[in-house]
Amino acid sequence: MNGEEFVKLCYKEKETILNEYFNQDSTAVAGKIRNLMQAGISKNDLYELVNSIMTDSYYTLLLGLDGAAALGGKQVSYKIYDEKGNLINKYGEIEGYAFTYFMEKENQVLQK
Repeated sequence: MNGEEFVKLCYKEKETILNEYFNQDSTAVAGKIRNLMQAGISKNDLYELVNSIMTDSYYTLLLGLDGAAALGGKQVSYKIYDEKGNLINKYGEIEGYAFTYFMEKENQVLQK
């Protein structure tokens, strides 16, 4: 695995969780979303809000791991290794892929 694959898996996980929130009743978040929709807030508005929150959270976390942003007020770069001890990310690699997947891709989806 490399940095791009790691970021891509994070993006897929965000999409999976988002889908569960809006298409299943099995999570506490899904129940809260259902209640908000029953109170009159549109599904589309809620989807955009939750998607934005998740995108910002994942993006910040990924940049924090790469050393391009602070996590908890401390900015350092981290090395990520797979279970075999192989280095997944080179310094600065995750930042670029995170931008591609979480910012550029999100902007393309929103413009459609």
